[in-house]
Amino acid sequence: MTNEERAARGGLGRVFRSIVIWIVVIVIAVGAGFGTGYFLRDKEARELGQLSAKQTEEMKAKITLLEKQVLEAEKSQLERALARARLKAGLEDVLESLTRASAEIEERNFGRAMQKIEAAKGALSEASGATPPVRDAIGAKLDEIKAGLDQLDIKVREKIIALAKSLEEGPIPGSESK
Repeated sequence: MTNEERAARGGLGRVFRSIVIWIVVIVIAVGAGFGTGYFLRDKEARELGQLSAKQTEEMKAKITLLEKQVLEAEKSQLERALARARLKAGLEDVLESLTRASAEIEERNFGRAMQKIEAAKGALSEASGATPPVRDAIGAKLDEIKAGLDQLDIKVREKIIALAKSLEEGPIPGSESK
């Protein structure tokens, strides 16, 4: 091998070595760029995942709160309906006693009619769900009827029928709603 061949070979080797070095540098640069981009995107993805998990927890908490509010509202409605049903059942007992008192007056049995009015007052006091204004209003009417019975007034039957009719049909005396 001559010097010229060696020089030519050395020049080719240098060029080849330079090309290989540049290829390695480019591969390393591309790898570093890809790796940096990957880790930056991965960091963003983790942050978004954490944000999403946080928002999901917040939404679950809001949903739970709304469910509790809905259940409380339903419970409140059911309690009011139960109170109305109990009041109605209690007033049915009052109504039954009034009907029997009216029948006793028709037969001129004022003593038994007085007992039925007393039974109506007892049923009124036991009527759960009856507010004080309702009890006072009905109680006052029962006291008027009782006073009429003490005087053996036959016209007290009309008051009994009127009270019974108002209990059957419409708003309870002394209350604002049906």
